[in-house]
Amino acid sequence: MTNSPQLRRLLFWTLDFVKGRPIKRHINNIKFLNENYDSEIACEKRNENIARLITHVTSTTPFYKNLNVKKLTDFPVINKNIVRENFEGFKSVKYLYKKCEEVVTSGSTGTPFRLLHNIDKRNRHRADNIYFAQKGGYDLGDKVYLLRAAHNTDTKSMVEFRKKNIIPHGVMNYTDAEMKKLFEKIKDDKNKKCIVCFASMAKIIGNYLDQNDIEPLKTKIKSVITDGDSLSNEDKDKLEKFFQIPVFARYGNMECGILGQQNERTNYGYSLNWASYHYEILSLNKDEPAKKGELGRIVITDLFNYSMPLIRYDTGDMAILGEPEQEGQPPYLERIEGRLVDLIYNSKGELLSPYMVATKMLPYLELKQFQFAQTAPKTYEFRLNPWTSFTKEEQLITESKGYLGKDAIVSIKYVDDIPLLSSGKRRQVVNEMNL
Repeated sequence: MTNSPQLRRLLFWTLDFVKGRPIKRHINNIKFLNENYDSEIACEKRNENIARLITHVTSTTPFYKNLNVKKLTDFPVINKNIVRENFEGFKSVKYLYKKCEEVVTSGSTGTPFRLLHNIDKRNRHRADNIYFAQKGGYDLGDKVYLLRAAHNTDTKSMVEFRKKNIIPHGVMNYTDAEMKKLFEKIKDDKNKKCIVCFASMAKIIGNYLDQNDIEPLKTKIKSVITDGDSLSNEDKDKLEKFFQIPVFARYGNMECGILGQQNERTNYGYSLNWASYHYEILSLNKDEPAKKGELGRIVITDLFNYSMPLIRYDTGDMAILGEPEQEGQPPYLERIEGRLVDLIYNSKGELLSPYMVATKMLPYLELKQFQFAQTAPKTYEFRLNPWTSFTKEEQLITESKGYLGKDAIVSIKYVDDIPLLSSGKRRQVVNEMNL
C-alpha cells in the first residue's frame, strides 16, 4: 500500500465512484446542510428528512407503529434501557433480512449496549467522519497517529489500519519513558500527520508537559482531535501550546456517530451535526425544553438509521445550548458535561487508561451494568449487575490481571444497580483511593 496521501485519496474516491458515489453524495449533503443552516433549501431538506423518518418508523417499526404521532415532539423520549428491553421492537421489518452492521459499546454509564446500522447509515457515518475530520485539519489519506489504550492486532485490523494510513499506538501505562518515546516517534516522522486521542490521554500529556518542562513539539502536525470523554479548556490550551496547532474536541457516541466538534468559531463550544441529526436540550426533570442557559439533557434523533431508528434518544449526556453570535448560524453546545472518567493505576503505581477496562468489557453482554473501582493501590473491584447470571468470573479476573498486574487483588461484587451521581450519570470507571 502506497504512503502517498494523494494516491490514497484517488483510490478511495475511485472506489466510491464505482459504487455509485454514496460517500461523496453524503459529504456534499452534509456540507450544504451544515454550512447553509438557515437557508430555505436547507430548512426544507431537514424537515423532509424528519418527515420521511416518521413515515418509515410508524409503518415498519413495532415499537413506534401503534403510536398516535404526527410530529417529532409527539414521540416519547427513549434511552438505552428502553431500547435494550425492546430490542426486537426497535428493528424495522423492512430491514430484517437486509445486510446490517452491529455496533457495540460499553456505554458511558457502565451499561453494555448494541445496535444495528443499515448500509446507508454506515455510509452516512463515514461521510460524517470525513467531513468533520476535514474541518479539523485532516485530509483523506493523511497519516494518523491513533492513540488508544489498546488496539486489535489481528491481521485483518492491521491491514485496515495500513489501508487508512493509521499508525495505531497503544498507550496503557503512562510512564515518562513511554511518553518520551511516543513524542520522539512523532517528531522523527518527517511526514505531515494528524493525531487522534481520547481526551483523558490529552490530560496525561498535559500533566507530563507540566512535570517535565517540555518544549513545544516542532514537527509537521496538521490536526489534533480528541474524542471519548470531555476535554477541559485547560488541557485544550496546553495541547495547543505544545503541538502549536489548534486542538479540537469531538463529541459523539458509538450508537449514533459524530454529533459535534469544536472549531475556531465555537472555541470551547461544539458545533453540531444538524445535517445528520435533530437535537433537543431537555430539562433534567421533565421532557420539556431546558431554559436558556440552563443545563439540560442531550436528546437526539438519528435521521439516517432506518434499521433500528432512534427518535428522541436521551444520550445520557448533558449540555448547555449556546446561542449563535451571528444571525443565520446554527445553535451549538456551549458546554458538555457528564463524560468525565477517573484515572486509575496498575499494581506498579503506573497510570492506566480507563478505556482499557471499557474496551475489555465489550464482550460481556451478559451484564446489564458494570462499574470498575480502584479502592487501594493494588486493590480493585468489579461491580456487576447481570441480566440473569454471570458465569465468567474466573475469565474476567484473569483477563484484568493482564493489564492491572499479576499481583493485583481483584474481586467481584454483585449489585442490583450502579448508583447515580447527582448529574444523573453512572461512573463506569472510578478511583476511590482517596475516599
